[in-house]
Amino acid sequence: MDQYKELMEHNRKLDRKQDIVPPSGQFTQVWVDDQKVDAVLGENILSVLFAVGKNAITQNDHAKVSGAYCGMGVCHCCNVQVNGRHKQKACQTLIEPGMRINTQKNRLEEGF
Repeated sequence: MDQYKELMEHNRKLDRKQDIVPPSGQFTQVWVDDQKVDAVLGENILSVLFAVGKNAITQNDHAKVSGAYCGMGVCHCCNVQVNGRHKQKACQTLIEPGMRINTQKNRLEEGF
C-alpha cells in the first residue's frame, strides 16, 4: 500500500521539465496550484512557474488570463496568490519552504 501511496504522491507532483540548466543548491518543496514542486531556495516564484511549464499565471480584474511580461516587477503581469495573500509579484518573491502558490486567482472574484 505504501508503494501505491508513493506513486499517487508522485503523480500529484509537477516536474521541472522546462529548466534551461539543471537546478542546483538547497532544494525545498512548495505547492503550486495544489501540486508539489521541487524548488531551490533563493530562486523566485516566476522561475519555478516557468520550470514546470506554467505560463498562464495571473488573472486580472476583468477575468483575463496572462503571463509574465517584464520579469522585474514593473508590469504586474505575474501576480499570484502566495500563502493566501493576493497580488504578490512572482518575479520579486523568493521561494520559502512550504509556500503555497496559486496562479490565476483574483481577489475580486473571491470577494475580497
